[in-house]
Amino acid sequence: MVTYGISGSQVAAAASPALVRGMVEGLGGRVVQRMGIETGLQMGTSLVFEGNLSGVDIADIGFAGLFSKLAFVGQAFVDFKSKDGLKTSLGLGTDKTIWDTSLGFAVGGFNAGYSKLLDSSEIDKNVISIISTFNGGVRTLVTEAATPID
Repeated sequence: MVTYGISGSQVAAAASPALVRGMVEGLGGRVVQRMGIETGLQMGTSLVFEGNLSGVDIADIGFAGLFSKLAFVGQAFVDFKSKDGLKTSLGLGTDKTIWDTSLGFAVGGFNAGYSKLLDSSEIDKNVISIISTFNGGVRTLVTEAATPID
């Protein structure tokens, strides 16, 4: 890792089977699954709207893995993209607009409430999981499409 510098270290660590195995054992399979789904959604929307991976929000991926259904709260307030760097509504990094924060919070809150409603129903849990995953994709698409272009 020393030979390749910081960037090489990040690639080596991210691609490390030991790291992935450690994450699954330490954090649980659901955390890795949620992070994987969010990564796919972020990469897909970035490719569609940016034409490259510069729009991937790394903070959203971390929040999705750590906080599950309440991840939308952190996702609404904090962005970390390679093209923009850190943007928050909390005064750290550059400022996130109130529109971005409100939209992320509203769409994420709706999806979380909808998932909670489905959980209390007698619908099969696998069907609920598919619907929740689809709604997560809609959240990512809506917030990305509705964000004004700089």
